[in-house]
Amino acid sequence: MSTPESSPGHVVDLDEDDWKELKEITIEFLSKYDALYEKRVQKLIFYCEIKTAIKTGQRLTDATFMPYDYGPYSREVTKALEELDEEGRISIRDNGQYATALDGGSLSPKKTYLIERFHEETKRMSTDELVERAKETWLWKHFEYAEGMDFATYIDEIIMSPELRHCLEDPDRDPVEDPDIERLLS
Repeated sequence: MSTPESSPGHVVDLDEDDWKELKEITIEFLSKYDALYEKRVQKLIFYCEIKTAIKTGQRLTDATFMPYDYGPYSREVTKALEELDEEGRISIRDNGQYATALDGGSLSPKKTYLIERFHEETKRMSTDELVERAKETWLWKHFEYAEGMDFATYIDEIIMSPELRHCLEDPDRDPVEDPDIERLLS
């Protein structure tokens, strides 16, 4: 897979907590499969970014994604895979696929739940279908090749209608357990 490692101005820029969480999210995805190519890991995390934003008004990670050769790409996800391999928490098979023997990542129950739900939704989708869905998003259509996608604008201006914003701002509401959130989003 072609990577933009030499792209000017694109540096892995996550604080320590966000970096650790991205690695745990990566392990959580890998734990649900026998093995995955990096392209699919990238697309699954991006797809869950979109679905998490729609479902909760927040992001799954703070990784930077950009439109790239084979759909959305994040240098941080690539670096997370490399570091997890160096740590021995995942392995790279002879065919280039990543795998883990771990049962999952160390995540909040909310993020674990969201990833499980999105896994159920995506496990039968091909990687090409994930790429096509990504290319249908506002984020893909509004950012240039190798330009960082602005999730904050996407969430604030595209996803968050006034009705949904009011609902999500209720301090007693848990967005993961709210069965009406789907109705509000349609």
